[in-house]
Amino acid sequence: MSSSGIQTRQQTGQSAKAKKPTAKSTEVANTSVMEDTEHRGAERVMSDTEFKAFVVRSFNALNDKLDTYESRLCRLETEMSTITEKHNDFERALQYQGQYVDDFQAIKQENMSLKRNFNGQQEEVKILKDKIERMEQYSRSFNLRFVGVPEEKSENTLEKIRDIVHKKFSLPKSCVEYAHRVGRIGDRPRHVICKFFARPDRRTILEKKKTVLKDEPYYVTTDLTTNELSLKKKAAPTLKRLYEEGKKPRYRSGKVYVDNIEQCLDG
Repeated sequence: MSSSGIQTRQQTGQSAKAKKPTAKSTEVANTSVMEDTEHRGAERVMSDTEFKAFVVRSFNALNDKLDTYESRLCRLETEMSTITEKHNDFERALQYQGQYVDDFQAIKQENMSLKRNFNGQQEEVKILKDKIERMEQYSRSFNLRFVGVPEEKSENTLEKIRDIVHKKFSLPKSCVEYAHRVGRIGDRPRHVICKFFARPDRRTILEKKKTVLKDEPYYVTTDLTTNELSLKKKAAPTLKRLYEEGKKPRYRSGKVYVDNIEQCLDG
């Protein structure tokens, strides 16, 4: 037998010996397999327990979140209800405000109408007052007022004035239509209102009064209305100043003229 054949057999026998397990190795292998199986089973049992615990925890967490959401939902519903009530109140307020604005506008329009009517009536009253003032002043344009004429009991005032007009101004007694005293009886003689039939006779007395009556205890002036008298009092300082300057001022309806030129009132 050749050496190569002998080597082949020896290698084959060694391989067979190596591949044949012993009883001890078999026992160890079986023990390892069993332990591995038990270990894997333990791992499988722990995973199921953990999973169940995880499921329970998740379920509880979901319940907690659900309770939280329900609580929030209740609060939101309450807030929504409050907001709805406020919205309704606001709409009612807007409706009331709109009605109030409409009523206010109506009252405003009525007030403006009343104001226009009032202004119109005021203007009418002013026109009527001016008209009455002019009528009264025109009626007094035939009158003169004698101030300071001695007063006696049971006197004939008309005859007394006619005598003065005739003796002092050389006018016929008949030019005087009537004469009477006005005011309350007191220490001083009351004024005498004298009316003439013609204004030229009245004008003659006004033109001559300063020279004719300069030594008499009485004087003659125009018979003015209350309003015209107030205006003349305001013009009195201006009239006095112009007289002192040697000018010849004329008073007419609250205005002072010199040579038909209106003068500015003093003060």
